[in-house]
Amino acid sequence: MSFLTSNQIFSWMFRLSAQKDYQTLTHEFLNILQENPQINEASGYEIYNHKRKISGEVIIDERLIRRFPLDFTKEDDIADNVRVSDSAHIIGVVTSDMDENGDFSWSVLTVKGGSGPDRSILVEGKLNASTIEILKHLRGIYQNMVILHDIKERDLLTTLPNRQSLDSRLMQVCQHYSNHPIVDKIQDKCSWIAILDIDHFKRVNDNFGHLYGDEVLLIFSQIMGRKFRYNDFLFRYGGEEFVVVLNLSTQEGAMSVFNRFRSAVEEYHFPTVGKVTVSIGVTHIDNSAMPSMLLDRADKALYYAKEHGRNQVVLFESTPELVAEEYEHSDDGEIELF
Repeated sequence: MSFLTSNQIFSWMFRLSAQKDYQTLTHEFLNILQENPQINEASGYEIYNHKRKISGEVIIDERLIRRFPLDFTKEDDIADNVRVSDSAHIIGVVTSDMDENGDFSWSVLTVKGGSGPDRSILVEGKLNASTIEILKHLRGIYQNMVILHDIKERDLLTTLPNRQSLDSRLMQVCQHYSNHPIVDKIQDKCSWIAILDIDHFKRVNDNFGHLYGDEVLLIFSQIMGRKFRYNDFLFRYGGEEFVVVLNLSTQEGAMSVFNRFRSAVEEYHFPTVGKVTVSIGVTHIDNSAMPSMLLDRADKALYYAKEHGRNQVVLFESTPELVAEEYEHSDDGEIELF
């Protein structure tokens, strides 16, 4: 890395600019770093500056540090890394003390300015001054591209990932369960997808105006952030609809989590607007369903909840009318049940 050619520099820039989303961008950036023989390991982290703690998660100085890429199939993927935490408030590149040979054992590249969480890249190895200088420039390129991807992939109001992000993430989850089928869909810990719809939201806009409607959406998204874990995936689906991919939960656990969230919304006093409730449609992510089918099942469960009183959670697989309807419309007349 000390003797760079213009071809090498342009190659890196081409590889980074060719990535279509934040996930693949970060994977490629880590790959580029680890091609350098001076670097033994390059690790990505996301830093959430929220004062909250859910069982099993690690808080350092009121900052939650999450390893990237997140493995949603494991519960212990929360990183307790002091170097990353100590560097989180700094913009730019932080290094270890220089050794007697003029080398550094590690460096942290901090990335800020996007609408998502702060990011940090921890680089470990035997790094000379020239390598550190190159890392500074690469960090700047990566940061600019992260900001651009955040603009494209996150909702402007709530900063949650948007519909486009949902499509790619859900395909990733479906692919995992296609390769690793769940044996017991009730007892095994697996993934669930839910569509959350704020009840009578049109009345909020009509009675109080769109400014207060936006405030409800923002507060609602913040309640989501507090009540779900960091290995769950949260999205703004559009309008007053949100989506949650709940990971590593049994059927009973999933229904308990969604009902706790429903109760939290019901009990919250929204400024000016007052009481707000939410209806939720849930379905299991199995090894055969495509993302479009899963969203359709969750949507049907949601509208069943709406039509039967609102302010409730409905599981598609536990609702005979919905299962029977899908059975009647299936091509072969067969449907996999619990």
